[in-house]
Amino acid sequence: MYFLIILIATLPAFSQTSHLPNAKIEKGTMPLIMERADSLAAMRKAGHLFLQGNVKFKHDSIDFRTGRAQWNRNSDAVYSENGFDFRYPKGNIQADRGNYTRANSIAIAEGNAVARDSAGKGTFFGEKIIYNRATEFLEIPLQPLAHYYFEEKGKLDTLAISSKTMTYDQRKQIAVAADSVLITRREVIITGDTGVYNQKEGFLILKGNPKCIMSDYTVTGDSMFVKLHNNEVESVLVIKNAHGLQQTAATSGKPAQHSEVFGDTLFLAVKNNKAQNLYVNVEARGLFYEEDLPSHVNKMNGDRLDISFEAGKMKLAEVNGNANSLVFNITPARKVDGKNESSGESIFISFNDARVNKIKVKGNLASGIYYDMSKANVSSSTEEEVAVE
Repeated sequence: MYFLIILIATLPAFSQTSHLPNAKIEKGTMPLIMERADSLAAMRKAGHLFLQGNVKFKHDSIDFRTGRAQWNRNSDAVYSENGFDFRYPKGNIQADRGNYTRANSIAIAEGNAVARDSAGKGTFFGEKIIYNRATEFLEIPLQPLAHYYFEEKGKLDTLAISSKTMTYDQRKQIAVAADSVLITRREVIITGDTGVYNQKEGFLILKGNPKCIMSDYTVTGDSMFVKLHNNEVESVLVIKNAHGLQQTAATSGKPAQHSEVFGDTLFLAVKNNKAQNLYVNVEARGLFYEEDLPSHVNKMNGDRLDISFEAGKMKLAEVNGNANSLVFNITPARKVDGKNESSGESIFISFNDARVNKIKVKGNLASGIYYDMSKANVSSSTEEEVAVE
């Protein structure tokens, strides 16, 4: 209290702000006040105060604490060493050192900087964090990392974002990450050149070689929109040069399977981190094969391709517009004994346990041809049925 009384008595020399009784003080013109310190040394002509031990400053709705500080009247700023604990209504920032300038309401924290929001839902890490009190805007130019926290079934879960630079608009709740973006949410991994996370609306936007890797499906393209529901991936929309890839492991004596889709636009609906429905638009192409028969690639092409999944495996494929398909028949002994070539306005391919069960072709010029490839050239019981309508 002793130093506070001295400081207030000398305030006009340092604060550069008049503070008359009953005067209305506009926002942003409040004086910067040193509330306490264990020791104080002043250089009045130079306009410097040197403070040490339990230092606390206050400016309007913010305050900050440090172990050692220098108050510069000329720059209207405080430079702190030995810790920087900056507190504002929506959160706080802590770092090894920092400074605050009253004129522009900007705080700069350096060295193991950590910014937390007051609700406990997010934390930003970096070697340097710049906070603009007037715009409520965070900038993290060095080694940024963001953590968003969610509670599910009593357990804390995290969505993490890292990149080379990052900004966060507290008012809009939007984080923008640039250069080498990496986003993780449990087993989901999303990468890209730039990324935007809208915390309030629950979606991600990725540009520049975006890639989304889930437990059973991977999508890539030129740009990507990821919708979140209850903090889980609900859907992925890919624009331009869209590509989807699924690889399932071998199980119970069944070979591993590989499937891919290509097109201008791809939409994937997801539930519990597994593919539910997918469509590909404009010059849509799809292929699938089994690992032990990589040279026998099944194909389905058209203007649009829709695929539905069950337990992560293909259940039904529908090709529309200039549709054509090539499907090989595989015997239980893992031999290729035939193939079906179909074309029409629409082609429907149903699957049983991810293997082709039926093929149906529709359209005025629909056709379906089966080629017997067995050595004995004898028709045998197959696992597929072809119907032309």
